[in-house]
Amino acid sequence: MMPTLTRGSEARSKQGFSLLELLVVLILVALVAGIVMPSFSRGLKGLELETAGRDLITRMRHARSQAIAKQKVFRIILIQEEGEDVPDSYIFADEFEQEIRKVFLPEGVSILTEEQEFPVRINFYANGRSSGALFSIKRETGRPMKIRVDPITGFPKVVKENDDS
Repeated sequence: MMPTLTRGSEARSKQGFSLLELLVVLILVALVAGIVMPSFSRGLKGLELETAGRDLITRMRHARSQAIAKQKVFRIILIQEEGEDVPDSYIFADEFEQEIRKVFLPEGVSILTEEQEFPVRINFYANGRSSGALFSIKRETGRPMKIRVDPITGFPKVVKENDDS
């Protein structure tokens, strides 16, 4: 036998959520989003710096491999742009510094160097060697990403804080 429903219990089961309950849930979701979003945004900016650095390293490795394959000098030229509204950039160029490709860094990412003045020319030679370089890319806040190009092997790499090789 099926149990019979009374009119009161049937009305209660179709009632759903009250407006007050919905408002409380929406306020809680907004508070959580307000707390989580700033840290999520910082994480994205760090990821953007990491991606820009890895992209630059990839282009330097490409310049090295092109130098070996074509038996010519290729260069990566780091440029620190004047003015705040123009992002820093780098150029992939041939031996006569004819631009093959120019790449702008993301907004807020800049190039820093301690040893050389801008523009910094990193040469990649036909024997696989390079002129070598040590520079950093960084955001306004956070830790910079230090990149070293080995003059003997010509390979670029990210330098860890405790690694001076």
